[in-house]
Amino acid sequence: MKKKLRKKENFYPIKGFKKGKYGIILLILVLAIIFSFYFLLYTNYFDVKNIEVRGNEHIEKKEVIRLSNLRTGMNIFKFNKEKVEKNIQRNSFIKNVQIERKLPDTIYIYTTEREITSIIAYNDGTFLYLDEEGIVMDHKETLNTYNKPIITGLEDVSFIINNSIEINPNWLRRSILETISLLKKNDLIYEISEIHILENYDIHLYTNDGSVINIGNSSILKENIDFLKSFLGQPHQKVIIDISHGGDPVCKPRRN
Repeated sequence: MKKKLRKKENFYPIKGFKKGKYGIILLILVLAIIFSFYFLLYTNYFDVKNIEVRGNEHIEKKEVIRLSNLRTGMNIFKFNKEKVEKNIQRNSFIKNVQIERKLPDTIYIYTTEREITSIIAYNDGTFLYLDEEGIVMDHKETLNTYNKPIITGLEDVSFIINNSIEINPNWLRRSILETISLLKKNDLIYEISEIHILENYDIHLYTNDGSVINIGNSSILKENIDFLKSFLGQPHQKVIIDISHGGDPVCKPRRN
């Protein structure tokens, strides 16, 4: 009986020691976390010294930084990346934004800008600047030179800056945007000065040298894109070409 009592007496002190040891380790971990948290947020080691903007061509660096609400001297961890990205994308010329922290003191702002691919002559005499997706990037009273086609003849158009253009009927909107996309994809966008919409919704392309091409709609243009590339790739007199019927192109001289 005495031996059994000794074993029990030796057992309980060891168990208590183990509990105390784990408690000390836990306390050390908690203190380390608190110290790390304080070091990250409340010392000047992680204060921002540089804010770099990449990918901007048309928008000035200072404008991107202004929209971001970031500033030098702030703690590099004390901002929400998603919120900053949304703030910058309020500028309609910016398509995508990515924020990167480079420890200990630099923030990189990577931007992707929208490209103007067409300009709508609005019914009040002003101009709407669109990207390939139909996003309205700007609304101006004057026509700036971007060497991109002007869309004329539209009557039922509404818009909100930084949102997709609304054109009725909606299928016409799709056809116009698909036409612009085809021209851009095939490096023909700079050869077209005007995209005119007729009352029957046929689409006419006016070339820089004064020729007119009735494509009907974007589906017909897609089927005849090789012909258009060949035609625009060589010198020619001013002509009127009709491919809207889907058959062989019909060509005649343009008198005016």
